[in-house]
Amino acid sequence: MLGKTGFQVSSITLGGGGIGMVWGSTTEEECIETVKQAVACGINMLDLAPVYGRGKSEEVVGQAWRHLSPKPLVATKVFVMPEDRKDFAGAVRRSLEGSLRRLRLERVDIFQLHNQIEPQEPTAPRRLTLQEVVGPGGVLEAMQKLKDEGVVKALGFTGIARHDVVRELFTDGRLATVQLVTNILCSEGEMGAPGDASYRDHLEMVRLAQAAGFGVFGIRPFAAGSLTAAIDRALPADHPVVRDFALAQQHLGFLKTETASSLSAAAMRYALSLSGVSTVVTGAKNRAELAEAVAATDAGPLTPTMMERLVTLQRTVLARDKR
Repeated sequence: MLGKTGFQVSSITLGGGGIGMVWGSTTEEECIETVKQAVACGINMLDLAPVYGRGKSEEVVGQAWRHLSPKPLVATKVFVMPEDRKDFAGAVRRSLEGSLRRLRLERVDIFQLHNQIEPQEPTAPRRLTLQEVVGPGGVLEAMQKLKDEGVVKALGFTGIARHDVVRELFTDGRLATVQLVTNILCSEGEMGAPGDASYRDHLEMVRLAQAAGFGVFGIRPFAAGSLTAAIDRALPADHPVVRDFALAQQHLGFLKTETASSLSAAAMRYALSLSGVSTVVTGAKNRAELAEAVAATDAGPLTPTMMERLVTLQRTVLARDKR
């Protein structure tokens, strides 16, 4: 169950990053076929966003929709841009209207805030303050109005960066789902910032979300490509994903032999092993990557001994080398 939404969801969700052509080279035709194959093999949740390929992920699903049976649940997001901070109601409504148009739908099941949130004035222009989100005239008020109108069924948010703020949002009765990082490296990659580090505890966030009755989307299981055989797109040498990839190559090679699988398959199985995670999001951009994620699901969770070993590694070696 996806927390208090009442939705029963598949173990894995097809995310919009790959089919939005964010995670490396693919084609529109292949993305459409990937969506169709995902639903055919039992995936019943699609997690999209307008920023994935500038609407491409939603357009792909819109084109595939008439071929999908049974119809999956659809989640999308709103990312408030700096120029829209004086008109949250308008920005939120325009975002959803654009999503529905691209999806060729009249409503979506889950509508999520995509921005990162800080307690006070943000340190980055695309982050929001907690007051802008929860206060009168804020983002959640605008999202709740759309829920009241029946064009969305449940509300959620992306709980990355400042976990001190994420904790506070677990008590907001308007919210029902949260997206939390669930990869072996405990890394948010380029979505995080150095100043966030002292506030982050990824495993604790999953526990707290579950205790609060939230449905948890486990995101970034492959750490944006760091937990794969090779990064699938050109990135500068100092990019966080490149650094994470080197970290994984240095410390996690044993997973391939001890789990008899690829590093990416082991990474998916790790995320699926975390108690409290409702569904794990794979950003597959083609049917081959989708098949690997499904096969990892079929292989089942990692052993408790392996999970204990990985948690110890996170708290010691990985925590030290990420500083």
